[in-house]
Amino acid sequence: MGVIKPILTITANASGASSEPGPASIAFSLEARPDGGTVTVASTTTEIRGVTDTHSKIYTGTTGPAYVYLKNTSDAAIFIGGNADMSAGARILNLAAGDFAWLPMSDDQDLYADVASGTKTLEVWVFDKS
Repeated sequence: MGVIKPILTITANASGASSEPGPASIAFSLEARPDGGTVTVASTTTEIRGVTDTHSKIYTGTTGPAYVYLKNTSDAAIFIGGNADMSAGARILNLAAGDFAWLPMSDDQDLYADVASGTKTLEVWVFDKS
């Protein structure tokens, strides 16, 4: 078993800043981490997946909960959904080129990916929590 220390940090300047103005009238800073700051991990898998316009299963629910990191490493949007129906109403994420997501997953949910056309690449990391 191993330990990871996931931290999400979001910062932005005020909208009136002369350099890199932010979206709000005030500057803000957010940092979030799990209770205790660490997560015990039983196993980790990482891969670059080819995603086509015929949905691909990218995560299978495991024997326990997991954290899943996704990053669109291609030049067009990749759609993420919780079942094989990848119609617009069934999508839960739209990862534009360069976008990423950090998902705390249950052990009974699969994830699927789809693209509008062609083949795109998606980086997938799965941290099975122990």
